[in-house]
Amino acid sequence: MRFTVFAVSAFLGVVPASLSSQLTEETLRGRIQEAALDAHAEHLVQAADAARMLRDYDQAASFLEQAEEAIAGTQFDALWSRISLELASGGGVNGAQRALREVRRAREVQPLEIAYWVNNFPILLVGGEFDEMIERFSAEAEDPNYQCACYDRKAWMHRVAGRPGIAEIYWDSLVVAQETNPTQTDDPDTFAEAQGQLARNYARAGREQQARLTLEGAMALPVSDEALPTVRRRWAQAYAELGDVEEAVEHLEYLLSVPSLITVNTLETRLTWEPIRDHPAFRQLLDRHR
Repeated sequence: MRFTVFAVSAFLGVVPASLSSQLTEETLRGRIQEAALDAHAEHLVQAADAARMLRDYDQAASFLEQAEEAIAGTQFDALWSRISLELASGGGVNGAQRALREVRRAREVQPLEIAYWVNNFPILLVGGEFDEMIERFSAEAEDPNYQCACYDRKAWMHRVAGRPGIAEIYWDSLVVAQETNPTQTDDPDTFAEAQGQLARNYARAGREQQARLTLEGAMALPVSDEALPTVRRRWAQAYAELGDVEEAVEHLEYLLSVPSLITVNTLETRLTWEPIRDHPAFRQLLDRHR
């Protein structure tokens, strides 16, 4: 069956293999063993990601340090893994921003790459360092370094700055673009995750009815056991944006019980959980898993 996916715009790159799909605990431990036998930079980064998903942050940091020594002086870096580890282990805003600054000192990072990082880690926008740059992005920009509609980046910028009404306008532009330019996939897991993302974005755009209908349809789709943690994280995000705390907590409870991208620290720090962060049910969830 061919599915229509309303794709989120992205700048570049491929998400690390250990992040692009859910992996079993056995597979994650296998990656750690592989790095111990073959200390190639790629294996070390994969092992660091695996250790982080297993919530062994000291081991993850050790693998990353080895990886960064192995790739020193090259154009490749482990920035995704480093920022993810900072957020997962409690480094918070300062840790995430420090990781990006270190890469920028080592090599030139073009504006479109900055756009990629702040879209995946909008916590990097705290403090407004990149606001002027993001304001310059436009699909019609003459400078190719700024040719990006970047509706999501602009939405995050305004949301972080305390302008939710303006942010909502940009989220609305994003979902219109997603509706106008759908892509196709034969993978039901990919489709299920994309529908969860679309529901989340509808909610961010203030389109509550469309968000709920899309989320309802997404949750009715068949999802493999391997993809379920990834897909349920999208459902939790959508519920958080809708303010449905109990439903979000139900999915997060599961995600904290299995290897996943969710940790107590990411729940306390990442901006996607901000709409429900002060709710008693959410705080109780954090307390149960500290």
